[in-house]
Amino acid sequence: MAEPLQILWYIRHNDGPCPWVPEGTYPEDQNRINELARTIDELGFYGALVVGDSPFIEIASFIPITRRMRFLIPIYPGSYPPATLVMQAKMFDQLSSGRLLFNQVNGTDLILPQFGIDVPSDQRYALSAEYWSVFKQLYAGEIGAHEGKYFRFGPPPPRRANRSAARLVQDPHTPVWGTGSSPAGIEHAGKVLDAFLTYLHRPDRLGAQIASARAVAARHGRALRVGTLANIIVRETEEEAWTHAQWLLEQTGAERLARLVDERLGMGRYNKATGSREGGTFATVRSDDPKIQSRIDALRAGRLPDLRSLESHPNIWSGPNGPRFDILDLGWGAYLVGSAENVAARIRELQRDLGLDIFIFMGFPLIEEARNVARLLLPLLDLDQSPPVLAEERLFGEFTTLSGATQAAVAASA
Repeated sequence: MAEPLQILWYIRHNDGPCPWVPEGTYPEDQNRINELARTIDELGFYGALVVGDSPFIEIASFIPITRRMRFLIPIYPGSYPPATLVMQAKMFDQLSSGRLLFNQVNGTDLILPQFGIDVPSDQRYALSAEYWSVFKQLYAGEIGAHEGKYFRFGPPPPRRANRSAARLVQDPHTPVWGTGSSPAGIEHAGKVLDAFLTYLHRPDRLGAQIASARAVAARHGRALRVGTLANIIVRETEEEAWTHAQWLLEQTGAERLARLVDERLGMGRYNKATGSREGGTFATVRSDDPKIQSRIDALRAGRLPDLRSLESHPNIWSGPNGPRFDILDLGWGAYLVGSAENVAARIRELQRDLGLDIFIFMGFPLIEEARNVARLLLPLLDLDQSPPVLAEERLFGEFTTLSGATQAAVAASA
């Protein structure tokens, strides 16, 4: 029997009807971000992926204005000492009744040096594996000191005897979600992650990626949950949905679309087609797939690709979505587009065929599209409404898991 679906939304400051073009972008407004958090919470989404400069600080401000939603925030392994991250995670889980999730991000040479993380790219997954292993053990009270290849620290000071009450934290630890498309990333996901996230693209290629990660997890005696990130356009009819998709293409324009492809190719991300991080340029890239090559030819001639030629599977569409435009079908991210009934059918198909039970959606403007999805799509799906699993914090001792009734009461009071 299929598991209930965990449907998340996005919280980010870059917003508007078409926020990858200046004329389609709203000015930054913290009041609108607060309204977005309240909207996601009230509409029944499982949570939100929070994107920003200091998401840990920002989401703390959302605790008193929300009650149920989880917050998935990005963490670069090593940007916090493991013990520091554990202390912050436990405090957040105590204040929010366990509503924190981590999205581990391995970063690039352009990002990591600012955090003092200076290791070769081929060692980053080894660093990450050690980091998250130590984090989970510290959180669960299984270790007090560590001497590893990348991280070394001593035991914590003794707990003060006059501490008034035990802290309630997640059992057994704050969940760690994340992505990975290279062979090293797949290996890392299977060994470390609690949930493996992919960008939505062609189900046949997506299925192979998921199967590889699950095979690694099985070798390590682990089970791996799987989810996907996607943009979404859902309307009452197919015609309305695809009309809006065409509008997004026209607002973006052929010149900007070509630039998005070129910029993505030059970012040094792993390219599954070449098996390397050498992406080339839009001026030189070619495809043996006539359908993909026709898209390339149209953009090079200054024309928009045909709307439906960008559909790689029913209701799965490669449209512009911020810094990405995956006309090459390389897995940079796609849309679900269509009527609520057809989009719900695709979601159930992806869950049945690929085992996906986490969907992280984004649509613009964020508040309006969240309401659209909640009104039209969510009632057609079996949603996970369960509260976090909480327990009393332990330090080399017993972990007391709260009863289901107690957890529900705690979650309702958050």
